Amino acid sequence: MADGRNDSSAWNLRKTFTWMEIFRCFQVALDPNKLCMAALGILAMSLGWWVLSWAAYQGPPNRDNPEYSNQSMQRQLGEQPATEAELKALGDQLFQHDEAEWRFQRDLAGPNGRLRTMPWDEYRGPNPYLLITSVFGGDAAQRDFAVTQFFTGTLPVLIEPLVKMLLPVVKFVDPNASTGTRFYLLLCLVWSLAVWAFFGGMITRIAGVSLTGKGTISRAEVLRFVAKRYSAYILSPLIPLGVIALLVIGLAVFGFIAMIPIFGDFVMYGLLIPLIFLGGLMMAVLLVGLVGYPMMYTTISVEGSESFDAISRSYSYVFQAPWTYIGYTAVAIVYGAIVTLFVVFMASLTVYLGKWAISQAPFNEREGRKPDFLFIHAPDSFGWRELFLEGTPIAIDARKPTPDINAAGLERPQKIEYVYENPAAAELYMNRVWGIENAAAWMVTFWLILTFMLMLGFSYSYFWTAATMIFLLMRQKIDETELDEIYLEEDFPTAPVHPPVSYPMPPSVGKTSTPLPTVIPPQTSTGPATLPLYNGPASPPPPAVPPVSPPPPAVPPVSPPPPAVPPAPQAQVTTAVSESQPASTGGTAATSEKPPAPANEAKNEANADTDATPESDDDTKS
Repeated sequence: MADGRNDSSAWNLRKTFTWMEIFRCFQVALDPNKLCMAALGILAMSLGWWVLSWAAYQGPPNRDNPEYSNQSMQRQLGEQPATEAELKALGDQLFQHDEAEWRFQRDLAGPNGRLRTMPWDEYRGPNPYLLITSVFGGDAAQRDFAVTQFFTGTLPVLIEPLVKMLLPVVKFVDPNASTGTRFYLLLCLVWSLAVWAFFGGMITRIAGVSLTGKGTISRAEVLRFVAKRYSAYILSPLIPLGVIALLVIGLAVFGFIAMIPIFGDFVMYGLLIPLIFLGGLMMAVLLVGLVGYPMMYTTISVEGSESFDAISRSYSYVFQAPWTYIGYTAVAIVYGAIVTLFVVFMASLTVYLGKWAISQAPFNEREGRKPDFLFIHAPDSFGWRELFLEGTPIAIDARKPTPDINAAGLERPQKIEYVYENPAAAELYMNRVWGIENAAAWMVTFWLILTFMLMLGFSYSYFWTAATMIFLLMRQKIDETELDEIYLEEDFPTAPVHPPVSYPMPPSVGKTSTPLPTVIPPQTSTGPATLPLYNGPASPPPPAVPPVSPPPPAVPPVSPPPPAVPPAPQAQVTTAVSESQPASTGGTAATSEKPPAPANEAKNEANADTDATPESDDDTKS
């Protein structure tokens, strides 16, 4: 018989170096279900942020507004005298403060702001195909630029879900944020958590089932699982943030009380300042522990637990074994950078080779039908438009972003824009594009964006898959739980067990081995009547027997024949009884035909003799 496959060496290697389990995440993350869910999550989050940014953004402040005038500054000072120069300086100071707050809000919510840019327009570094060609075929300056852009643009994409969750939190505590901007950031944070509580929960659930070797799970089962625990998913990161908010409110009340002169200076600040440090320490611990935020979702997806278990596990894993968690995260990021670069490279090369192949059609150059116009609206992110328009009259250069200056002379946030390498040739080409060709270009752009979103979805799918694997490894180290354990009871319910149903037995037709009820015929006796004998408590009546049609004949009980009656010792009946014999010994007249006394009757006679003995003793004493 042929030997089976032996995986003992590979298994032992992974048992020794557990971090190698992270290498399984690439194949699991390529699942089309997870790619689609990640793409939908990115789109939903971006659309929600765009709407909130559009509603929250306000125009720049104007120095000529009455609120910055000298009269307004004098009203704020009250009766305190001030010169015109001093009032103007106060107005300038207030205007600069408001302008700084507006710039801060503009960078986030303004046109091309960080939270208002759609995914396909967001800069994520150079295209991997152009990156590789620059490294191997460019000069030293091009290689330096390509490598720098990879580490500053492409590599952070791997932790983009974590960055975009923590971005509103970090900006919330910025001193340049106004009250309105903080409220806007809070709404963005809640929307982001609401979106990824659903899509992240589904991805981690599918990844958990795959990584633990439990096979596959249907979309309907995943949807039921996440919908049942959606509140736990969304509350897990919100509870620590809520505690931080309560601490902020408490310290704000502390500061309000400290405004009391003398008491605030000497008591609140002078003596009770350690309370402020303690509150700051608690907030710092909660914020740092949020780096384990992805493990909150994986805890619920793997263990089927609730919010408090997810919070306690994520924080305990981070603080009990911080270096282990950092090591697993570093391996996941480095490995993820390689596989993400590969996926983006393959997707870009796929579209590029397809475009190059159709461009080889004969006579398209002479007829002016070369399909370069199909990519004039291609996504800017990952340098796709730069790649697909390379070598055409409308070729663009990403290293020369156009400055965006408004009417007031203030720079707006720079979106990664492109300029034509040959503006005159590009203008001539664009003027020759027909309306139907422009419509075809937009239709092609739809498919390009769909392909781009699936490609970008891989980075999010890998992020949540790696987070699931890191949770399994941390659980194995801290809780000593095997990697293949996962909660599956709710996903695969079994049919309810009903008690057995008893049915009446069918009537007997032929012979059967079941004993039939015994019918005892009444006994007749020719002798004198005797008292009934007591044989113990009455037995319960036999169970009712279903009627049998026709009733079977009564079968007499099978019992051994009664013993033979011994012959009487005398031929005649003895009637005389001796006076010296106890009265109880004399009973009824006995004949030779009388059957032997039953056992109970003999026992009664013996008891009678015993009762008569004391009476005979009394007679003797008298």
